[in-house]
Amino acid sequence: MRIRPWLALASGLLLISAHAKGGELLNRIQPSQLKSAYGRVSEVSFLSEATSLKPGALAFCSDDSMKTFEFPERVWMIAYATEVVDSTGNPPLADYLCHTFFRNRMPSQGNECSMKSLYLDLFTREVRFPDGLGTLMEAGEQTHWMPTFNNRTSRQVHVRMTFRVWFIRESERLKPIRALYGTLRSVENPDLYYVPPGRHAKTTAITLPFPGRIHFIGTHVHPYVEAVELADTSIGQTVWKGLPQLGPQGEIRAMQTYSSSGGNSDSPQ
Repeated sequence: MRIRPWLALASGLLLISAHAKGGELLNRIQPSQLKSAYGRVSEVSFLSEATSLKPGALAFCSDDSMKTFEFPERVWMIAYATEVVDSTGNPPLADYLCHTFFRNRMPSQGNECSMKSLYLDLFTREVRFPDGLGTLMEAGEQTHWMPTFNNRTSRQVHVRMTFRVWFIRESERLKPIRALYGTLRSVENPDLYYVPPGRHAKTTAITLPFPGRIHFIGTHVHPYVEAVELADTSIGQTVWKGLPQLGPQGEIRAMQTYSSSGGNSDSPQ
């Protein structure tokens, strides 16, 4: 199991990792039905190349499925969603998504860096920032998209991944939007590890690389997680605890996320 809280903190610049040349991306931009009081919302979507997954493949990303994009103008990212489809373009019978993110840089092994990024996984397939907050992408800024798959079945499969990003163009922004920074943290380094049978808990201490309020938290987990908790050790209190949302057979359907326009009051200013 891999557990990686993903945090978006304000008073900085958090971005979504998008990139393919500006002209190519420009041709994919469409008006969106999503509404925002902060400006007219547009969206862009992309479908990766087909990826062949061997039985038991974990955290697999082929070289030809990674893409680099750049937006032709300044934009504010406000939402992100992803989906895995089979060779016919339909949802597959099993879940093959490990995780996917846009980022302008790779996190260091120590995970002490701040990034412009958005992150999703199997149990958090769509995020939308609170109103008035967004990830700022400068015109021509190169960022990268990495789709990563798991195959826990005993058969080889061929799958593709889609992404959709919703954003407000700077030229169509109606009100000020606060920019976000993000940081990706793991309870283990290296962050790919195996959990032994039975009940298991793992804890690590982190120091945030910049001050700010926490506005969004998502987690990267795999079956059979019970909870992910973020605690402030300076005051001995839990800041947030994310629990899984279970289906009728007790299977994990989704993980809770934290989202707040005002930000967590226990986080540093």
